[in-house]
Amino acid sequence: MYQDFLDFLQHRNQRIFIEAEAREDKMQNFISEYNGKYRASINLETNGICLLGDVDKWGVELRIYFNDTNSIPAYWDGRKYLNKKYRADEFGYRLDDNSLARYLFDNGYVIGYN
Repeated sequence: MYQDFLDFLQHRNQRIFIEAEAREDKMQNFISEYNGKYRASINLETNGICLLGDVDKWGVELRIYFNDTNSIPAYWDGRKYLNKKYRADEFGYRLDDNSLARYLFDNGYVIGYN
């Protein structure tokens, strides 16, 4: 299922954006884990890191923004949202899926623009 989306992205050769959204305490944990696992050096100022104020949020939410839905696998087509707010001027669609984003990270994608 995740490989299907990765194949779709690679076949369409499209630009995407991956965002992490969380309160600062949760984000610090995410950044430490991400940097350690992917030998990166992201921080709170990195493009794609979105800090929330004092809200009731359980953890980090990972979002994938993209435009091209031509040949998108049916499972992911049913889960995509029309993007009407954040980065709506750049990307028409978004998927909210932590596991998918982590799979993309494992396959070379990064926080921010890809």
